Amino acid sequence: MSSYLKDLGSALARVFAFPSYLALAGLMALGAFLLAVWFPNLGLIAEVFAGSQAPLTAKLGIAVSLLGGIGTNFSPLAAAYTLAIAVLFGTSTAMIVYLLKQRRPASAGRNAVIGSGGVASGALGIGCAACGSVILGAATPFAGALAALPLAGGEFGIASVVLLSASLLLVGRSIARAAACPL
Repeated sequence: MSSYLKDLGSALARVFAFPSYLALAGLMALGAFLLAVWFPNLGLIAEVFAGSQAPLTAKLGIAVSLLGGIGTNFSPLAAAYTLAIAVLFGTSTAMIVYLLKQRRPASAGRNAVIGSGGVASGALGIGCAACGSVILGAATPFAGALAALPLAGGEFGIASVVLLSASLLLVGRSIARAAACPL
């Protein structure tokens, strides 16, 4: 495990030495966070921006005030894994893009696919205390069964953090190993 962490550290330093990848990671993390926090209020946001004659500053003020939902609509556990998913999502996305742009051997492509699967799994954990895992709840006829789980669907958020972390380790290893190999 320590070799994976060492490789990850090396890969993070290599990727984020470029400001463009740092910006990409930040934008993707911010986007994931905004989606997670605003998701329960998308109807309200659409109504405010499309159906309201209020000035743009007032519309933006409402959207910003809805970000407080991270403290009210989310349990402390859900808020923590939502933040973790957003950061891991942004970081993984930037590292996968870096890896794909390097045009390394087939193993890099395989790890990029694995990493992309981890990034996609992050979407499974999006949800608040009231609705649990939103995507799984909407996609399955057993949405009520999520409430029977000990964490009411929060297990999917925790699983998303674990999968994103694992994919980040694999992508980091691929970047570090490709950098060590001159061919």
